[in-house]
Amino acid sequence: MARTIEEIKEAMTTAFMSDTAAQTAYGFGENLKFSARFSKASIESILFYVFAVCAYAIERLTETHLRQVTQTVSSLRPHTLAWYQQKALAFRYGEAIDDATADYITDETADTEKPVSQCAVSEGSGGGLVLKVATADEAGNLSPLPTDKLQAFETYIGRVKDAGIRTTIISRSGDRLTLGMVVYVDGTVYKKSGELISEPVRPVEVAVKTYLQRLPFNGELVLEHLTDYLQTLDGVEVPHINFARVAQVSSDGQTATAYSDARSVDVRVTPDSGYFVISFDSSDDYYSTIEYRFRP
Repeated sequence: MARTIEEIKEAMTTAFMSDTAAQTAYGFGENLKFSARFSKASIESILFYVFAVCAYAIERLTETHLRQVTQTVSSLRPHTLAWYQQKALAFRYGEAIDDATADYITDETADTEKPVSQCAVSEGSGGGLVLKVATADEAGNLSPLPTDKLQAFETYIGRVKDAGIRTTIISRSGDRLTLGMVVYVDGTVYKKSGELISEPVRPVEVAVKTYLQRLPFNGELVLEHLTDYLQTLDGVEVPHINFARVAQVSSDGQTATAYSDARSVDVRVTPDSGYFVISFDSSDDYYSTIEYRFRP
């Protein structure tokens, strides 16, 4: 951030008052402030103000020049995965872009809709780039982009990407995670149903969902890390995962909702959609179960 004119003047006058030659010429001692010796109307004060204005102008011009050079260099070099991620997150639904700069024509406003809440970019196994994107509700729950917004997003990426780069965009329902768990809990804190004795809340279920929400988008789920996290809960003594399975949306079609057969997870897994969905409702086809036990 550029210094203000007053800050520059203050730095100049402080150096001037500390200079031994100036102290001898003007006859003032050490540790004396400039304002205590010179008035604002003095020729010295006016000159320092003029010098400060010149220095301020030079600093601002230098900053502007550096920013322009940086933008020019960025536009000329091949773009990184992080650049594509930033462009995806900057997508504004219903607004036009300038093809020459790959930026929006108008400035962002408070009511601008930016439907892409999460994005992960990687290199595809067959070449090109894979962009996984999702939108989020107010509670932070992720879901695929609606069809109309997904189509607009695909057009947008096609306009801002580097020429010759093939992109694959994935925005699908979350991978369904099914857990079978046995959790040993403190019988003075928990009921056998998993609820707290003090209130009708199941902390272990809440913690599992919270842990999955906090995973980085397209982040790897490590089962042992999940059990480590659950063990930090008050009253939870031994959390154990008997089995874990993941079902992902069929790759046939961008907005497909049919899931493939669930596959077993031994140690770790990365979500094909970029995120996981879990349910403890027995009416759900992919519901997870927790058996609570009291330690003797």
